Amino acid sequence: MGALMSMLRSSHESDEIDSDLAINLEAATPTPPESEIYSYVTELLRPAPVFLDSLRSYTGCGDAIRRAISSPSRESEEAAWNALYPAVLKLRDYYEFAVRLEQEAFPRVLHFLCVGDVAKNLESFQATAKRLGDLLHFVSLFDELKMVNPNIQNDFSYYRRSLSRMKMASPQMANVPVHDELANRMSLFYAHSNPMMKLIITSTVENKRLPPENVTDLLALLSGVCVNAIVKGRVTEPAMTEYCLRVMVASVILYDHVDKAGAFTKTSKINIRAIVKVIQASGGPSTQSLMNSLAYSTVHLKDETTPKVIRALFPAAT
Repeated sequence: MGALMSMLRSSHESDEIDSDLAINLEAATPTPPESEIYSYVTELLRPAPVFLDSLRSYTGCGDAIRRAISSPSRESEEAAWNALYPAVLKLRDYYEFAVRLEQEAFPRVLHFLCVGDVAKNLESFQATAKRLGDLLHFVSLFDELKMVNPNIQNDFSYYRRSLSRMKMASPQMANVPVHDELANRMSLFYAHSNPMMKLIITSTVENKRLPPENVTDLLALLSGVCVNAIVKGRVTEPAMTEYCLRVMVASVILYDHVDKAGAFTKTSKINIRAIVKVIQASGGPSTQSLMNSLAYSTVHLKDETTPKVIRALFPAAT
């Protein structure tokens, strides 16, 4: 334990990451002990790229909804409903996938990596560590795409308002894509600016099977792995640099919610200065969104225990 704490301990006066686990984030091969969990998460994540592509191209039903509102008639309302139907099916699929990540994939991966010696687990089970990174990378991308697309929430809000009316007016509408109970849960999900991360945070904070310090050890080490992968040239392709930055930021956000003192204190196992430095040096067009995620998706940045030198890194938020 002492060696691990020494590895994790970082200074907010330093721009360097003390821990240096050289995890292969590009081509790790699963070992026999991790083959089951690796295969499970790999299969579960298989549709993730399809969902992201679908979300990128989600244009919404704004025109049909505006016509139904400005010129209400049976025809305009049914046209809006017909436009909404396939859109709501997509939103349902996104939500159900998110629930599987929250209830199945993420808790299982955390348990696998957090039981026992966390640093040794990361070094021994690098393919599973990569799958944890893949989960966090998907969460980061999904939330960013959702955040910049107001059509999602607008469409679903109109769907909920019109659901009862359309079912009563047209018997053929009884076969609705999302019924009331599920619609309520989906509405709460899409109301958040970062819905995927919110589910992962809730799942992790409420997980009583794991000591919180093991979880924060894992997240601190993973963020350090990502920093050093970029700084020490272990990843060179732009896509992998972007991957590491997103996993790093997601790890910090989750750490800040799990640890009672947060990620920004002097005693934190996260080196915020080093993380901000690598974002500013390597973030490119994503720099501002990554910095905003750190500033606005965490909860402890504005605490009195946050050193002034750390607050100064986020002038717009503090």
